[in-house]
Amino acid sequence: MKEIIQYIKTHAYHYKTDKSLYNIIVGAKTHQTYFDACSQQLLSLYHSHPNLKYPSFERIFKDSNVYNNNVSKTLKVTPRYTFESIQQTFQVIQLLTQTISNHQHQSLSFIPVSQIDKVQRKAKNLYYEILNNDEEKLFKEEIYTLFASINSYNELSILHYFLQGYEETMYTNQQVGMIELISEEELIRLKMNDLVEMMNQIENKEKFKILHKTIILPELSQNAFETYQYLKNDKTMKEISVIENVKENTIEDHVLELFIKGYLSDYHLYINQTFYSSFKSFYQNNKEERLKVFKSKFPEHSYFDIKLAIVRFSREG
Repeated sequence: MKEIIQYIKTHAYHYKTDKSLYNIIVGAKTHQTYFDACSQQLLSLYHSHPNLKYPSFERIFKDSNVYNNNVSKTLKVTPRYTFESIQQTFQVIQLLTQTISNHQHQSLSFIPVSQIDKVQRKAKNLYYEILNNDEEKLFKEEIYTLFASINSYNELSILHYFLQGYEETMYTNQQVGMIELISEEELIRLKMNDLVEMMNQIENKEKFKILHKTIILPELSQNAFETYQYLKNDKTMKEISVIENVKENTIEDHVLELFIKGYLSDYHLYINQTFYSSFKSFYQNNKEERLKVFKSKFPEHSYFDIKLAIVRFSREG
């Protein structure tokens, strides 16, 4: 937790309030918090400590000597997935590995490593798909390739300790710490780095035909989910605002959430390439400016256009 708070402190935009950064860590369900997390490359820290009380956050945040800054800078983050979606994606991989391992030993009587319904559903569907396509060997090859890749990108990889197979249980954090002679804080950092690198790797659907499908996208708010259903039925934002009896900028917030969380990816439907190219050129040297600066630079474009351009830049890295 200390490392995450220190990382946010040293990487957040200078004008952001302590409370807005606290909202990222606890996972406040507001469109502003989603946008803040994505635009500042902090989405993978969103909802990482939902039970953290503000006085505790404030005390750690204000203590400039709480953690070594050089260590803090080695924390990996991603602007495309939340902490929860990363954790759940790994749980799908854990459960798939456990299930296929037990299947190969003709034993399907075991306690699943995850009890989360969406994780179990995705793992179950992928398990039957793998069996039906006779892809158990391919799955095994992808697992070995994935962990070899993680190990090559990170200075010390520990994620493999948390896989479980037939008559083989995963290690606990304490056991891993003792094996690798690392502190609990260091273990948390290394595990987070492995998980982020895992997501970076399995985004490649050509390299990871099966494991790419384990990705669980961040959960949508109920209103954004409803808007998503209308968009899939070719409704415009204006039409949806009438149907839902809300202002159009409310639907714009939903659309931004859908892009931030990866449910939409075709930016050309809302902003043209000419604008984005000009905006990108200006933004990459002025990222810490407030929105009104970008609006002044591109007055013919709405705040929605500007925010979506920022989201695109942030997600594409």
